Amino acid sequence: MESRQIVAVVLIIVIIAGVGVGLYLFMPAAYGTVVIGQLVTPGAPAGTPSDNIIVVGILDPMTEIQGEGAWYGAYLACDEINTAGGIEVGGETYYFGIISEDTSEADAELDISKGTAAATKIITEDGAQFLLGGFRTESLLAYIETVMDEDLIFINTGASTDSFCQNVIDDYDRYKYFFRAMPINSTSLASSLLRYILYLDGYLTAVTAANITKVAIIREGLDWTSGMSAFLNGYLPLYGMEIVHEVAYPITAEAADFATYWSQIDAAGAQITIPIISAQGGILMMTQYASAQPGCVLAGIDVMSQLDTYWAETGGGCAYEVVLQSTLRTNKTTKTIAFWDSFLSHYNSEPLYTAVGSYDAMYMYAQAIEDAQSFDSDDVVASLEEFTRASPFVGAGGNVAWTLGHDLLEGSSYSYTLFTQWQSDGTKQCVSSGGLIYPDSIVTAPFEMPQWIEDDGINP
Repeated sequence: MESRQIVAVVLIIVIIAGVGVGLYLFMPAAYGTVVIGQLVTPGAPAGTPSDNIIVVGILDPMTEIQGEGAWYGAYLACDEINTAGGIEVGGETYYFGIISEDTSEADAELDISKGTAAATKIITEDGAQFLLGGFRTESLLAYIETVMDEDLIFINTGASTDSFCQNVIDDYDRYKYFFRAMPINSTSLASSLLRYILYLDGYLTAVTAANITKVAIIREGLDWTSGMSAFLNGYLPLYGMEIVHEVAYPITAEAADFATYWSQIDAAGAQITIPIISAQGGILMMTQYASAQPGCVLAGIDVMSQLDTYWAETGGGCAYEVVLQSTLRTNKTTKTIAFWDSFLSHYNSEPLYTAVGSYDAMYMYAQAIEDAQSFDSDDVVASLEEFTRASPFVGAGGNVAWTLGHDLLEGSSYSYTLFTQWQSDGTKQCVSSGGLIYPDSIVTAPFEMPQWIEDDGINP
């Protein structure tokens, strides 16, 4: 995004060129500080020889929330793994280090050559042996080819587009090095959203005694949202629901634009509006929603809404929004609450989905390398492929089992999204999906209706 649009927590970006020869000059990065272009080894013993450091590279928009989240999660996992003694391969102890390069893939004016240049540098100059990251489809499509050219494993922690894992099926020998750890793919996200909207339809019908049939979509005009929109447009009418208005806005849209969008949506009589948003547009959307008070509830994808700073950034305007979120402080897996508490303790903020994905990716690498007793990509791929339906990897974000295309196996016992709501008291809670997506045992609060709908009713 343009710098004037950035309203997330401001972070210091330290850019240091040059790495010592023989022994790395380890300068531990403080928790909360993103470092670009410098290897850091949190938790590793001082003076560890470079030959005993496993270098994991992070490719992401490092000055934006998605890249920052990936760094935070990887750093936390790296620190935990190294502090616990690292891993053993061939009778020798190894520790992890992380290094990042900025792909600039969240820029409003996307230049995919920057992502390709970052991938080239992290491989040829930074010496990354394994990689994680990836956020924006258009950019990742370009630089993943650079990674695959080098037969390096890349664990995707931020892009949902199905085609990346379809490549694994279509051309396994070339793309077998690609795995997705976060989020579930676009089709699964859309399917989960569809199921939730159908549940919400029934809930609202019971509560408001209205005939809930009218839906609007407001989405970024980007590739990743097009497929989800097509899915919803194809399936919602099969369940008696009509798409009465759709907005595909440019990511340069401003507050006045969103005021217009809400006026149009309300005039169309929408009763449920589905956002599909990955960047800062969500803040403008929600502040204008609170101002317009349209006669519809809001449930969908709004990535920035995952941040605990969102309440302050919208001035409380995000109240009542329901969003897909990978984790919350609830027993999604046996590791979720411990991860959540540790992340909050170290960073004084809640984890974005990319942080959850990168945290789990680091532990996947640790287990797969140690199981393979090898650093060879093909050997580690074979180990990663052992995370199956019968023997999943238990991560903070879900129980990971791969599909044939190295995608996440979606399901209530494996990987799934939560539906969380910002409530009127400023807290975010996991709300019920009616058991359609996850068990009610992990629900933390009931759904809250917007106060103005309680007072005036939902659109007829």
